Amino acid sequence: MTAGPTALVSLTKLATYEPMAVLQAMRTCLEPFGGMATFVKPGQKVLLKPNLLGPFPADQAVTTHPSIVRAAAILVREAGGRPYIGDSPAVGRLSQVAGVTGMLDVVAETGAPLLELEEPGEFEVPGHGIFPRLVLARTLSQVDVVISLPKLKTHSQMILTGALKNQFGCVPGLLKSEWHFRLQERKWLAALLLDIHRAIRPCLAIMDAVVAMEGPGPSAGHPRPLGVLLAGTDFVAVDAVACHLIGLSPAQVPSCRAAHEQGVGETDLQRLRLVGPDWRTLRVSDFQPPPQPAEVLRLLPLPPALLRGLRRQWTLRPVILPGRCTRCGICEERCPVRPSAIHPRACPSHQLDDRRCIRCYCCHEFCPAHAIVLRSSRTSRWLPLRPVARGVNRLLGWLAALRQDRTH
Repeated sequence: MTAGPTALVSLTKLATYEPMAVLQAMRTCLEPFGGMATFVKPGQKVLLKPNLLGPFPADQAVTTHPSIVRAAAILVREAGGRPYIGDSPAVGRLSQVAGVTGMLDVVAETGAPLLELEEPGEFEVPGHGIFPRLVLARTLSQVDVVISLPKLKTHSQMILTGALKNQFGCVPGLLKSEWHFRLQERKWLAALLLDIHRAIRPCLAIMDAVVAMEGPGPSAGHPRPLGVLLAGTDFVAVDAVACHLIGLSPAQVPSCRAAHEQGVGETDLQRLRLVGPDWRTLRVSDFQPPPQPAEVLRLLPLPPALLRGLRRQWTLRPVILPGRCTRCGICEERCPVRPSAIHPRACPSHQLDDRRCIRCYCCHEFCPAHAIVLRSSRTSRWLPLRPVARGVNRLLGWLAALRQDRTH
């Protein structure tokens, strides 16, 4: 992943998913890098890794648009490579998801076969990550080049789904839920994303921000036209630019924050070479972020166990909407807690076990019917968090000052 003053992020305006317009825009976006031929050599097997979260139609902005994948496959073929389209969806099998999202049409048009990322294999993590080895899709070791095609979306747990978060789809099947259970805090999940990136070593990210998702993403948010395509070899830099386009600071996004702390990639726009239209002309001022009412607790200097208890009192909790729920059981199946903390077939008062729920929001993310919403707790409705946090912070500061006075 390229870092430092020469890290390059290319931006290209693109207001439509019309196939020829997308192809031309992608050519323009890759020109500053020397085109697709810089990354793909003749005969190489190339994995195109879009975001295929689940069986959602393309117009819902949950998945990477098929026109983006189509254009990338065409450019790979022009460079002499052999493109494949692969992901491990959170909901449904790849063939099923490909049919609903429009990827099967891309397969038919470009001849790029689907590649399932389900069989597990062990990969070494180079550098100084938190895990020396990871279990990822074995198929990754059978391709020569990995090109990531992320969708710009909000994420109720990780704030942003972008270039880095897209690599989580290389974790096979239900192992994703296991990671959510093992690493319940955002900072550890963010560190895991960096380790996955180190292990996979994708060479290029081309981000679909033509129509992004705002609000309670990554599956229940709302489509929001941004009209831009982004590309870069520094995935952290691509995510950082995406943050600024939607009014976020990279420091608010756990994966970008972890990258900055580890010295991976570049989050400072002043140290990036940005090519294309001025990003400030593409920025939107009213982009709706995901709800994060308990994040302010992170600022309190309290023991982790106490912070976890307080966060539970104010954090958003999953609620099943009876009129939308189809009782498919996917939320129960994908809950990383065992036994599951959510029970869609139970009576409403027993559908969520608050004591077991770890607030990973996998149920909300994976529900194909958008039947799970995130709502404030009674505590947060009666006792607003920010004044409480401010008061506790002042009290702790006063006690620390008092203790220091007594020691002198």
